[in-house]
Amino acid sequence: MSVVWAPNLPAQDRAVTTIDSDGVQRIAIVGGSYFFRPDRILAKAGQPLHLIVRMEEGIVPHRFVLDGPDGKPVADIELATTPKTVQIDLPPGRYSYTCPNRLLMFKSHRERGMSGTLEIRN
Repeated sequence: MSVVWAPNLPAQDRAVTTIDSDGVQRIAIVGGSYFFRPDRILAKAGQPLHLIVRMEEGIVPHRFVLDGPDGKPVADIELATTPKTVQIDLPPGRYSYTCPNRLLMFKSHRERGMSGTLEIRN
């Protein structure tokens, strides 16, 4: 059984992690043609957090890069259609995730909107 941790934010503005019976928060993130879904995630501090990331079917390669408190990546994963799990433990704060890939002569995927925010709250 999972319990949703839902602080006072409008539902349409964020995806909230669930806390499963094993005490782990989990949320699935899908990357595709210049988007991440969801693009705003709210998680609770002090609980293990698993981000399950995958890519939609397609030919354009994407990555999932999550920046840590110092701005350096704490995760950098090539996305595939098979889900991969990122286990993180971060202090409260706002962290960005992006796809920094770029095709020659084009804007980066991040510049085209492939980014999101993970917010961890007490």
